[in-house]
Amino acid sequence: MSTQTDAVNGTDSKNSSLKTYHVTVERQDEAHARALSHGHTLTLGVRRGDPTAGFNAAETLLAALGVCLITNINALADKMRLQVDGVRVEVEGDRRDEPPGIVRVRYRLVLDSPEPPDRLEKLHDLAFKWGTVTNTLLDGAAIRGEWAAAHPRTQV
Repeated sequence: MSTQTDAVNGTDSKNSSLKTYHVTVERQDEAHARALSHGHTLTLGVRRGDPTAGFNAAETLLAALGVCLITNINALADKMRLQVDGVRVEVEGDRRDEPPGIVRVRYRLVLDSPEPPDRLEKLHDLAFKWGTVTNTLLDGAAIRGEWAAAHPRTQV
């Protein structure tokens, strides 16, 4: 069964409504951009091949997967009444050059917990299953873009 999204009213055939996230990203200088969302900022690197500028776009995508898993681990551990003292996600991705894209992603979830392995495995499975970013990466997302001139020139 396919789901089609109506971009006008934010509904699809499976859900009565969709939550919309909004992030604004603006270039600060030749090496940095700032992402802003609900009062928080994240500085990112935009100079190709310069790891000293900060996280690049691909690393930011991988970090989003890691924080998605940790967010779900926190919520689900509480719901399942599991003691989890620490969480770390190590994420890596393989990028192809033409056309540029991440083609494989691997992660390792490290849980510091006295809980039995079968309960931690269930926690991991649920955290992956219910992740916004995990599901987006697995299913893909419809992406639509447009551009606008910040200072339109007048025609003479």
